[in-house]
Amino acid sequence: MFLPRRFLSVSLLSVLAMAGLVLIERNLFGLRYFSERVPGVEPYNLWHAWVALSLSLAAVQGFTRDAAWLGAPELRLASGRELGLCVAGWMLAVLMALVFVADPLGFSLLAREDGLVEWASALLIFIASGFFAFAAVGQLRVARSGMGRRAWMAAAFAALLALCFFVVGMEEISWMQRVFGIATPEGLLALNKQQELNLHNISTGFSELLYYTGSFFLLTLAPFVWLYLRKSISLGRLDAFAPSVLVLAASAPMAAFNSDNWSMLPTQMMVMMTVIILLMVADIALRAGHWREFIVLTAGAILIVAIQELFILQASTLVRLWDPTEYKEFFIALGLAIYGFETWSRLRSPAARLSPLGSRPLAG
Repeated sequence: MFLPRRFLSVSLLSVLAMAGLVLIERNLFGLRYFSERVPGVEPYNLWHAWVALSLSLAAVQGFTRDAAWLGAPELRLASGRELGLCVAGWMLAVLMALVFVADPLGFSLLAREDGLVEWASALLIFIASGFFAFAAVGQLRVARSGMGRRAWMAAAFAALLALCFFVVGMEEISWMQRVFGIATPEGLLALNKQQELNLHNISTGFSELLYYTGSFFLLTLAPFVWLYLRKSISLGRLDAFAPSVLVLAASAPMAAFNSDNWSMLPTQMMVMMTVIILLMVADIALRAGHWREFIVLTAGAILIVAIQELFILQASTLVRLWDPTEYKEFFIALGLAIYGFETWSRLRSPAARLSPLGSRPLAG
């Protein structure tokens, strides 16, 4: 049985480090650790980032050492369509950053409630929900035809993901409250920070951290882990639910859009681990002679650092300190939509060989 002891040890150390940072900021600076604030570049902030970087490096290296006995991971060639999708996503991320530089007010207006970014994010999440709903129906038919327990499990898991993503999408647009002019119930008015018909704004900071952390584990960490595990672990039909490196590369820009929550250790570690993972996968591609994949993944890692640095150094020009997170949620939604599509595609062709990058060569 594979047990990533080193990775789990670093994870425990990270929890302890965060507890220590909470105490330091509360007792020495009188600050609430889990609170919105302007990113700083003072000596303490730089030391905090160094702690995050050290733990991030240790976590990724720890996992690769844990998985060394499983053999070297394999990365297959990407199709032109898949590479084009990744490049388009990165170009869009750069465009969003340039909009901020040129017009902070315009950047903010695009991110407002019922704005373009919010509705695009919700639509992509609904698309993901739809693909998993179709997958659940298809697997239910397969299960009823006598294909066994794995088909029933696949149907149940797909249905659960479809429901979860539907709820997330409706939360994103406050259950269409403003579209239909629905008044916020009295019980929510006093609890909800924005007095909207949703649950996530009752405790915005916690719900955001939970959503972003879950997205990181699903869209970034899981594809990287699966590169190592796929050769030695087979779950049959359930292998279709393992997100690919295509999902990782297309959704990776989500790591670059942080400002109000940058000062928290989990946020910094997710950004740094994303960069490290992209560079490690790029190295795997280079060793295999896959130059196009190497260039795309390396460029993505560099752009994450550049865009995140922009939002740290220019945070004072943001109209709303949390505006970048709305763009972050767009790339999360994009990753979920791609994940839903590739899972549905795999389950439609259960005999097709699953490869590390997705449903085709980069979709391996």
